[in-house]
Amino acid sequence: MKRLIYIIGVTLLLAACGQQQRAKSVVKDFMATYQKGDVSYLDFSDVDSTKVLTDSLIRVMQQQAGKDVTFQKRTSTTLLLIRAKYLLDDDTCSTTFYLDPSTMGVVACKQN
Repeated sequence: MKRLIYIIGVTLLLAACGQQQRAKSVVKDFMATYQKGDVSYLDFSDVDSTKVLTDSLIRVMQQQAGKDVTFQKRTSTTLLLIRAKYLLDDDTCSTTFYLDPSTMGVVACKQN
């Protein structure tokens, strides 16, 4: 019985680590596409989830990002979120990215 619990725990841990790394990779790719300056990453938060973002709030965040930024369509009521802290040229910035859990595409983002 202890062995089964150990195996389940290790499996869940590995799955969470994989999701964390995939979210970081998606955010870095997204920023590389739309960055305006030299970016150096300082830190990423742990991946979390949220259900409180409405479609209208997502549209506002998308509009604030600009017309030239393309976002993934939202396919789930639950979104993953990850916060990136980075240096943009000489300024320290922080942005929260909201990802679709099934496609791991960026649905919206906001500057903190």
